[in-house]
Amino acid sequence: MIEMNAVAAGTELDAARDAGREGASAGWCAWSAGDASLTFSLVVRPDVNMHAFHGLPFVAAMGMMDALVGTASTPGLGLAGKVGIQWPSDIVCGAPAFETSLARVAVNGGAGAAGMFGAVTVDIERSALGELGVDVADEALVEELAAAVLTRVDTWAVVANTPQGAAGPLAPVLGEYFDMVPLLGRQVAAVSPNGLPLAVGVFAGLDIWGRATIKTDAGEQEFPPEAVRIRGL
Repeated sequence: MIEMNAVAAGTELDAARDAGREGASAGWCAWSAGDASLTFSLVVRPDVNMHAFHGLPFVAAMGMMDALVGTASTPGLGLAGKVGIQWPSDIVCGAPAFETSLARVAVNGGAGAAGMFGAVTVDIERSALGELGVDVADEALVEELAAAVLTRVDTWAVVANTPQGAAGPLAPVLGEYFDMVPLLGRQVAAVSPNGLPLAVGVFAGLDIWGRATIKTDAGEQEFPPEAVRIRGL
């Protein structure tokens, strides 16, 4: 159940953090509609060990894909083949290169009277929505996306507490995540935050902590998500 709360643009995360600290239930959502973007920040409360929170951005991105592409039980927006995850957690469109930003997905953790929570903040580009032909009223779209993220997080929290999940936060969902990342198996460049290319090769895989493996002529190199961005060549 999503509890929608309209707020001023730019205050979504602060509002969600405050609500989370004050004990708001999972599904509490602050959102705003601007000319260029549509933004929401959603409170989630996965019952997982603290180390598993590392997997939340990846899982939140998977929830966004569930809503955009559809699942077995929910039709979604019918964008299969048109959108994908840009490792680790952003949503991109513009097949086959997948270089057009559709949504930035970030997670901030917090704690309060009701325990730990995450604030999943999603910033959606209106221009990309238009290119994809998405014609849904703002509030209805935010509610649909937030509900899919919440469902995905809750489903993941159950398997994250199994022996497989104990191996690493992405272990139970890694195969599904792979299928949502269009650049896997393709020639890419791993680029540092300041734009320097660190490795060029095939995006060969990911591990259960979300680290990316690039297979270069010199061998395999592994990168954590905070260190690089991966771009298609």
